[in-house]
Amino acid sequence: MGIARRQFLQAGLTGLLSLSLLRDRVVYAAETYASKLSVATQRKRALLIGINQYDAKEDGLGWLPLRGCVNDVQLQRELLVYRFGFAPQDVVTLTDREATRSNIANAIAEHLAAQTLPEDLVVIHFSGMGSRLGKYNTLLPVDAGLPEAANIKALMDITEQEWQVWLQSIGTDRLINVIDAGFHYPNMSAIGNFRLRSRQGLRNWQPDNLWESISAPKGITFKAVTEDMLCADAQWSGFSSGAFTYALVQQMWQISPATTIYTVMGNIATTLERCTLHNQNLTIEQQVNGMLGFADLKTVSNRNLDPVLDNVFSSVTNFSNFAAPSIGGDAVVTAISIDSRLADLSLSGLPIAVLSNYAAGGIFKVVATDGQDDDNLWLQLRSRNGFTGKAEVIGDRLGKAELRTGMILQEAIRSVSRNVKLAIAIDSGFSKIERIDATSALSTLPNMFGVNANEQCADCLFGAQSASYGLFSVGHTPILGSFGSVGESVGVAIKRLQPFLESLLAAKLIRLTENQATSHLDVRATLKANIGVDHRSVIVGSKSAARSLLVPTNSQLNNMIRTRPISIGDRLECQIENFSDRPLYVRIFCFDTRSKLLTPNFITTPYANDGIVAPSEILTIPYPQSPINWSVSAPKGLVDIQVVVSRLPLLQVAKSLEPSQRQASSINGLIAIANPLQVAQSLLNDLDVSTKDIFSGDSSLGSNFTNAISNNLWLDVEQWATFNFSYQVV
Repeated sequence: MGIARRQFLQAGLTGLLSLSLLRDRVVYAAETYASKLSVATQRKRALLIGINQYDAKEDGLGWLPLRGCVNDVQLQRELLVYRFGFAPQDVVTLTDREATRSNIANAIAEHLAAQTLPEDLVVIHFSGMGSRLGKYNTLLPVDAGLPEAANIKALMDITEQEWQVWLQSIGTDRLINVIDAGFHYPNMSAIGNFRLRSRQGLRNWQPDNLWESISAPKGITFKAVTEDMLCADAQWSGFSSGAFTYALVQQMWQISPATTIYTVMGNIATTLERCTLHNQNLTIEQQVNGMLGFADLKTVSNRNLDPVLDNVFSSVTNFSNFAAPSIGGDAVVTAISIDSRLADLSLSGLPIAVLSNYAAGGIFKVVATDGQDDDNLWLQLRSRNGFTGKAEVIGDRLGKAELRTGMILQEAIRSVSRNVKLAIAIDSGFSKIERIDATSALSTLPNMFGVNANEQCADCLFGAQSASYGLFSVGHTPILGSFGSVGESVGVAIKRLQPFLESLLAAKLIRLTENQATSHLDVRATLKANIGVDHRSVIVGSKSAARSLLVPTNSQLNNMIRTRPISIGDRLECQIENFSDRPLYVRIFCFDTRSKLLTPNFITTPYANDGIVAPSEILTIPYPQSPINWSVSAPKGLVDIQVVVSRLPLLQVAKSLEPSQRQASSINGLIAIANPLQVAQSLLNDLDVSTKDIFSGDSSLGSNFTNAISNNLWLDVEQWATFNFSYQVV
């Protein structure tokens, strides 16, 4: 099966949501607008604000300059222009020194309020610092300054109430308001590998003008955080951005009409939990509702939805009237060379964990605006710098189609380096000798290296707690079990931590295979939990390959996500539905808060039959009549599950798991993987082998493809699907 015969899922996205609270047991739902946005007089306008260059101190006293807010503006602008059809001249940007209080107010008044008609669509985005003055959350223009008791009246902060008054002046209800700023300041400006988008506040403060009587907010608001959550200015591979903005933009590149707001925000919340700052006192569900602007988190978290109401809630909160192309995209052409053979790309449709490790050589397929394949245009990535890249048309493929700016691209072949390494940030609070010793010790470990915290992209943090060395997440959450005894030297600590680091690297490698949004495999995976004393069955999440043509599109299960917490002792099961006419092969990997890699034990045949899903059949793991129990166990915290489904047997994975299976004390339930790094590398090699087998005889790909095979792993998105599920153990 060659790449020229790929078929792509036709998906649509047509509309904007307006949210309203429901006072029944569902708590709230989103109502779609009845009128279409294809009205002839309808225009789309946007105001995008991003501020890095606050008059801040690099020493961290009070606040630090930011790094990712201007990139947020670029990410949003490309999304609006290339994905949602905004005219470039109707997208106004204010960045850094331009984004004063008066300029922001004038732009809202002149560009939005004075020109907007009732049928128009408006997007306004703010990325920058926030604060809390008295009982008011505020947004900080570039000229906001630090609060000083002697000069309180000079503050230029914009209260949320005042912001809403400004938005009320815009003459349309079709408005999206995105706020990527934090309000809670935890007496520090950086945590782990992130700078915080918040400035110190002031308890005793009242604005000159009170805005208590404003009406309900217009349109829909997406907020990075609410209440005491922390907002991260994140550093990725080669660029910085708001963690929330990148996750939101990436999701918006992929959504279809059936996608629910709850699914989008649930995916974003899970991404933030995995990649940035953990919120141990809030469930993912509470974070989702906070991001949607609902402050009554206690009410939301205590609701107990029965299955019928739960399905209603899931089905009504969808994107049904947001005018957009009828296809999902992973990248877009932003500029082309004179001879139309070279192109600049924006790659922000790719998940951040994948993008941060994307290697040159990956292949993208140009997709026509009607969602059909354009077999004449494939582009191969030549280089990547952050979320932008340069690509070249493969072979002689310009005879029938012309490369144009704005063309949407879908991933065909994923290219991953064979030498992906784990970056370990070294705590900036260490002494000079500690940093030197840590750097030296890490250099002796294969595929690992040390970086300075908050200066380079990192996967974990080496630091100290209660006078003992151990590991933290990049958001400075301790990794359980990683801390040693008091008095241990840096070198001894790092040698002791090598198994933890190898497990973290294994998790990183497995996550590089996540491709639900780009996969063509005809499969759906559903994770269920049997909770409570009555073992009531609830769905944790259900996901299908987004570009499959055979998975039923009218099912309420498709791409549903539940964020309810799971308790110790609850039982899990995973159902794999094969809608194709050929067998599929499954492996499941679990990552817990100790950084351990585990897998369900498949060796009890015929219950799991070694993870084979027969054509047009359903495989349940564990098999209902088997003695295997997949029970939720301690410790508490976020658990990640990766369900990998492949068209070809995962033979190297099976072989590399044999030592762990032999050492398992019981055939029941999960087993800890003794050699996680070997298993992860085996998975990539299995997927890479299938790609080579399929494309080895395709001469049309040219010599560049052949030469790059020896340097990179090549993963064909038609051949596998990896679905991510996360749940919190409480």
